[in-house]
Amino acid sequence: MESIWSKTCEMDRRPPLRRDETTDVVVIGAGMAGILTAYLLAKQGHDVVVLEANRIGSGQTRNTTAKVTSQHGCCYETLVRDAGPEQARQYADAHQAAIAAYARIIADEAIDCHWQRLPSFVYGTSRPDRLKREADAAAQLGLPASFTTQTSLPFAVQGAVRFEDQAQFHPLKFLSAVARQLNIYEQTRVTGVEDHALHAQGHTVTARHIVFASHYPFVNVSGYYFMRMHQQRSYLLALEGARPVHGMYIG
Repeated sequence: MESIWSKTCEMDRRPPLRRDETTDVVVIGAGMAGILTAYLLAKQGHDVVVLEANRIGSGQTRNTTAKVTSQHGCCYETLVRDAGPEQARQYADAHQAAIAAYARIIADEAIDCHWQRLPSFVYGTSRPDRLKREADAAAQLGLPASFTTQTSLPFAVQGAVRFEDQAQFHPLKFLSAVARQLNIYEQTRVTGVEDHALHAQGHTVTARHIVFASHYPFVNVSGYYFMRMHQQRSYLLALEGARPVHGMYIG
């Protein structure tokens, strides 16, 4: 299945690594996390190199739903219960700040990536009580959340948690613009890391700091947490001629 984002955006190609490099920071992975990390570090004056095993944005990023929201299913009631209101508020504030940061970068760099501010919804055809509790928990954390039974979906719902002023965009058009400013090597798979040296393509990149922004960590022994990771995939369809809906929805 082809990504609609890849189909509608041509990413500039970058050469593979062909020599040894020395830099302040090396970032492994040129998806949204890696490119934004490199971009923000470069803006602070750091010398940054990005290494990508495939193409820029060729992994999770090109297959994203392209929502930029602080709403992630029904999570805030659980966060307040399990982590406490202070940590839950830190989580909420960080995601709201991230939405604002995206908007700021898009404005500063004059990026045409179809950025839109829209409400997001978690809807249900049953169990409205859970949605009401989620809306209350999110609102108490300072999020723009409310419970509603009114949506633009073409079917009836028992209720929905509505978050105001969230966003959607074209992720690869955004990433392409941000990446143009960075020193990136594509088709450069990192095969080993020793202290401050990375090995790739028969060459070595030496850096004071190393950032792992690949989807799966491959050098992460302490605690063996990577062994608990598993792949999970869902699908998004792009339709022509369908009735438009206002906002972003997840069931």
